[in-house]
Amino acid sequence: MRNNDSEVSLSTNVDVPLRLRRAIRLNDLVLVKRIIKNNPDKLQNPDLGDNGNTSLHLAAKLGFLEIAQFLVNAGHEDDAISRNVTWDTPLHLAVESSVPIATLLATKFPQCIPWKNKQGADAIMLSARTSPSPPTTSTTSPTSPPYPQSLTLQHQPTQPLLSTLLHLSPLPTANLLAAADLDGNTALHYASAYGQLKAIRALLAAGANSGAKNKYSWTPVAYSSTVQAEVYFKGLVGAGGDGGGGGFRREGEGGTSNRGVGGAGLRIVRTGEAVGGAGEGRIGEGRLRAGSAD
Repeated sequence: MRNNDSEVSLSTNVDVPLRLRRAIRLNDLVLVKRIIKNNPDKLQNPDLGDNGNTSLHLAAKLGFLEIAQFLVNAGHEDDAISRNVTWDTPLHLAVESSVPIATLLATKFPQCIPWKNKQGADAIMLSARTSPSPPTTSTTSPTSPPYPQSLTLQHQPTQPLLSTLLHLSPLPTANLLAAADLDGNTALHYASAYGQLKAIRALLAAGANSGAKNKYSWTPVAYSSTVQAEVYFKGLVGAGGDGGGGGFRREGEGGTSNRGVGGAGLRIVRTGEAVGGAGEGRIGEGRLRAGSAD
C-alpha cells in the first residue's frame, strides 16, 4: 500500500507543471493561485516544449492580464527577468498580444524595454511593427521577428503603447530610436514595413532618423507597405524640413527607395506571400514590386 501511495504522490507531483500550464491556458486564475500556493517552486515553470516560455511568458502571450498581475505579484521576476530560449522576455510577447500586459510589464520592469532577443529586436521594434490583438485562448506562439508569418495584427493603434515604452525606458529616446536588429533595421523600418502609419508618425516626431540604412542600404521608406503609405511617409518627412535631429528629414529624390540588392528599380512591398532568402534586406514577408519611382 505504501508503494502505491508513493507512486500516486510521485505522479501528482510530476503533473504539476502540466496542470499549471493548462490552468493558465484556461485563464483559470483560482486554479493557478491554488497550484502556486501548493507548489511555490513551480512559479516560473519553463516549458522546453514551448520555446522555454515561463508562466509569465504564457500569460503574456495569451493576453491574460489578471494571471499576469498575479504572477508578477507572486514574485515571478523577483530574482531576474525571465527569458526564453530565443531571449524573449515576457514583454517581448506582450507587446504583440496585450497592451495592458505590456504596459504592466514595462512599468514594473522598465529596464527590459531595450533588451534584445536573438534576432536583435527589442520591445520598441516589435511594438512599432504590429498592433496587439484582443486576448485569446489560442496557444499559438507569437511571430518571431524579423520574419513574421502573419500580418493580421493591425487593427489597434500602436502609438499609445509605443509612446509609453519610449517614455518608460531608462535609456535616452535617441538610443532607442537608433537601435537596430541583426539586419540593421530600426523601429522605423519595422513600422514602415507593416504599414503602421501612427507608429511612423510617432517615431518621426520622437526624432527617428528617416534616412537610417540597414545592412542592405535600405531606408525605412523603401519598405512602405503600399504606395499610399509611402506618400504618407514622405509627406511627414517633407513637412518637417531638413533640420532637427533627423526625425522629419527630407529624403533625396529617388534615394534608396528604388534601389535594392539585386538591381535598381525594385522595391520591397509586403504581401501575404513569403519570399525566401535573407540577402534582400526585407523585414518579414514581402514581394518585389518593380520600379515605381515616387
